[in-house]
Amino acid sequence: MKELSTFILSLKGIATGVSNYRFDLDVDFFNHFPNALIGPSEIPVEVSLDKRPSMIIVDVSHGGFMETDCDRCMERIQLPLQGSRQYIVKFVDQLQEDEDEVIFMERDAEQLNLAPIIYEAVTLSLPLVKVYDCESDPDAPCNDEVLDYLDSEEEDPKDIPTVWDDLKNLKL
Repeated sequence: MKELSTFILSLKGIATGVSNYRFDLDVDFFNHFPNALIGPSEIPVEVSLDKRPSMIIVDVSHGGFMETDCDRCMERIQLPLQGSRQYIVKFVDQLQEDEDEVIFMERDAEQLNLAPIIYEAVTLSLPLVKVYDCESDPDAPCNDEVLDYLDSEEEDPKDIPTVWDDLKNLKL
């Protein structure tokens, strides 16, 4: 497994102003985090750091794919992932608990570890339902037997009895 040392930046080595970095994430990166939701993948990440005297603005953008099972047909698919997030690293005299997009660091800190920031940005871009767009791809990897079965099991909403049907028969 690759070490995460490439994601640790020396704060003294970052010039004031904007600096850009590029990282290519794969399964080795995500294996460093317990209970990672992303396995085999190819995700290029662009990180832009805007260093100022009292803070650093970190912009993380990514686009790529991860291999997973389709939630609809259970076939192995390459799910596209893309997104961007912005974080603010504030330098403070006394550490505080981090907020959603604000990370607090002591003024005399020497290093900034981008690995957890990048991990969070990519993980938050995961869709709730992992499905492949079968309709628009003629060579879709979908399991047609499962999809046909699911289509045959769908009920027409008109055929489902409702509580209102019983109330129609009530005679007062």
